[in-house]
Amino acid sequence: MKKNKGASTAFRVFLALAVSLPAAAADRITVLQNANVIDVHDGKVQPRVFVVIDGNRIASVADAVPKTYQNRGDARVVDLDGRYLMPGLWNNHSHLGDLLPDPGNTLDDEPLPRATIRAGRNAMDALRAGFTSLRVVGERDYIDVAWKEAFASGVFVGPRIFPSGAPITDAGSDDWLTEPANGPEEVRRLVRERAANGVDIIKIIADNMSREEIAAAVDEAHRQGLPITAHSDGELSHIAVAAGADGIEHGNRLSDETIRLMVENKVFLDPTIVCNLSAEYIAQREKLIAMAGYHSDPAVVEGRILVAYADERSPREARIARETLVKAANAGVKIISGSDSNPIDEVGILEIEQLVFSGLSEAQALQAATINSAEMMGVDDELGSVEVGKIADLIVLEKNPLKKISHLRSVSSVMKDGYFVNRETSEGRESFWNLYFLDQDSGRRGENRVNRP
Repeated sequence: MKKNKGASTAFRVFLALAVSLPAAAADRITVLQNANVIDVHDGKVQPRVFVVIDGNRIASVADAVPKTYQNRGDARVVDLDGRYLMPGLWNNHSHLGDLLPDPGNTLDDEPLPRATIRAGRNAMDALRAGFTSLRVVGERDYIDVAWKEAFASGVFVGPRIFPSGAPITDAGSDDWLTEPANGPEEVRRLVRERAANGVDIIKIIADNMSREEIAAAVDEAHRQGLPITAHSDGELSHIAVAAGADGIEHGNRLSDETIRLMVENKVFLDPTIVCNLSAEYIAQREKLIAMAGYHSDPAVVEGRILVAYADERSPREARIARETLVKAANAGVKIISGSDSNPIDEVGILEIEQLVFSGLSEAQALQAATINSAEMMGVDDELGSVEVGKIADLIVLEKNPLKKISHLRSVSSVMKDGYFVNRETSEGRESFWNLYFLDQDSGRRGENRVNRP
């Protein structure tokens, strides 16, 4: 059960809701002219074309506007003047409300309303940075489902959310983000519960589960018409892949046989490489971003270094993670991009950059953050590339990320569902970094929590 196995009843309802438009909006025509369109399939640029958007769908990508749309006085024409147009980005390993580190102990006995507010703020910030879709693989109390529905129905403007609810783990585990199950039948019950609550993907912590529990989770997820992804490493990854899992999260020590089986079974790898850096690689990353000409606010730089050190790995572990990523990609495993850490916007961009810094090409990194992501969730006929018939979730860049991946930081416009997103923020609005990481009396660095969900 591969490409279309995410098309559960709940998901089809969500997608229909997400792409429906009010009557007035359905007649809206937008023409983007002089666009350098990035084809994420082949890593090439189609120069100076006209992209016509009818309602929320791409109607034409060509050297001229089709006659059907010429002389339309109601059309909005936007001259991109040679800027780069590409599909909106995905972050495939999101936790909307998690904090690592958590110097202010925000998560300790946090009331649900506060967690929900922070989660929504995090998601909306991500959209402004160009992340039009988020696959959430671990969230408490179905906060991710609630925000999926809020964004899809227009309560707020935010990214598409593909939620999982709380990851399923074994009865001996004790983590605030997961839900334990005692045996295969309990695993099945929890999968069914998540399906009934409107998730689009099942997440399991395979590292903590028995072979029988993993098999039960995979079988029940597919019975419910849902894809399933496994947090796993080493031998447990092989067991999960052999059982029929559709994705592997982290997978830092994949064997050659596991990689072969992933290629054969079309299993996706979400390496979360940004969470597997040594001090040397953290320093290298900062140097490469600066060399590309992007000098962020000092608070942002301090914050992202703080987050990196909260997940710091030994030089050997960091090297193995990179080697595994490159080996899997070279073998033909489809890579998707997911940051794990928050905030989703900045750390999500870091993850895409880090794919390149770790050995992939710019074209491979863009595929990981766009078309591969859509394919993993079975929606690549709707999202993931700039093609006729697809939903207009798009970003405009000042510079070409195929030349230097950090040019993803040159976003000038974001389009979601055919609408331009207001990227401005209100005066007096506090930064995510100061709210949750840097402006805390309890210290600058949190404790490491290796291989968290």
